[in-house]
Amino acid sequence: MSEFKLEFELRGDTEIVLRRKFRAPKALVFRCFTDAEILPRWLTCGVGQSIHCEVNTEIAGMWRHKIDMGENGIFDSFGQTLEFEPPNRYVRSDVFNVPVYREAISRETTTFTEEDGVTTVEAVIRHLSKEYRDGHAASGIDEGSAKCYEMLDALLPQLSL
Repeated sequence: MSEFKLEFELRGDTEIVLRRKFRAPKALVFRCFTDAEILPRWLTCGVGQSIHCEVNTEIAGMWRHKIDMGENGIFDSFGQTLEFEPPNRYVRSDVFNVPVYREAISRETTTFTEEDGVTTVEAVIRHLSKEYRDGHAASGIDEGSAKCYEMLDALLPQLSL
């Protein structure tokens, strides 16, 4: 079990904030969030299998991740890269390709800071409305993200820059 835990916050009417520390270099953690070869190894939350992952980090480049969740169907999300500043910041649009949420485009700004060998990742997910934010918050994003980040934490010692 990791020494660090996910911090989850609802900020204002439209934002979800996820914050987590990792005992690893910032450049390596950043790579784990933006490398299509590494993402499927931790972004499934341990409850599904990645069946498609692409990341184009050029501005306006498309990204997409599909996870087979077994009897719960296919989890499909996609969007565009809006800003890409390795290894400090990654901004993207995010669409969940499921009925009801398909029109609920969000903007996710993830920043990476390092101090004394510990990298802090902060993802701010900004929704268009309180309704969409609250729906996303109620979907289990806190539990799912905590599981994903635990998987990433276990994976990091196996990786190198």
